Formats: sequence, C-alpha cells, structure tokens
Amino acid sequence: MSRGPERRRRRAGLNDRLDPSPAGDGGQWSSPIRDGEWLDAYGARWRRRGGLCTDKRVRRLLGSPEVRVLLFYGPHGPTEVEPADRDALWQRMCRYLKEPAVRDPGDCTDFDAGEFRDDQRRTLLVIEESC
Repeated sequence: MSRGPERRRRRAGLNDRLDPSPAGDGGQWSSPIRDGEWLDAYGARWRRRGGLCTDKRVRRLLGSPEVRVLLFYGPHGPTEVEPADRDALWQRMCRYLKEPAVRDPGDCTDFDAGEFRDDQRRTLLVIEESC
C-alpha cells in the first residue's frame, strides 16, 4: 500500500489545519512546519528540509541524542524534549503518524513532524501536536 497519496493530502491541508496566529497574542504559536523556518531563543535560524517526516524518520531522529527536539502544543510555547523523555513521546505519537492514523472514537489528536537544519548543519526535529 502506497503512503504517498495520504501524505500528499496531509501536506496539502497543512496550512488549513495550523493556526496562523503569532506567539504572544493569546492564541497558538505560529507553526515552524507551515512557515518553513524557526528562529530560536539563541538567534539560530532553522530551515525545514522537505515536507512532513515519515514515522520511520521521526523514530530515527528521536533516537539520536545529537538531534534537538521541540514539541509545540498549546499557547505556552515550545518545550524541549530531553533524550530521556523521547521514548515516551514516541509511544504517545506513533499511532498518529502511521497512515491511516488509528484513533479512538472522539479522538481529534494529531501530530506533525518536520526536520530542520541551521547554518552549522545541526538538526532540529519539530513536533506539533494539535487537537
């Protein structure tokens, strides 16, 4: 079974699903995945590589201690996910990354993940959780 068509549909609807409001206005944070870049607190500019990450790529990046991981959820800004907490995050999100996503009745949770690089070629995994 090809994952291509479903992944393309998710990418096409990405701009419609994510809140475009900037941080600080009481709404959601802007979406680095949708915007294609992220400026961190240290002034580093991160640029997205490609589209949404596959579940296999997310698992690989989460397993690498050299990769910085940010979780965006709600109005409180991004949370850095430490290497010791990444397996628990993977367990929580993996079923939503597989296509088709397995959901319980009434479950509106969704996850999107994007891989980013900065000018020093460091890697950042951005995970956006929505409901």
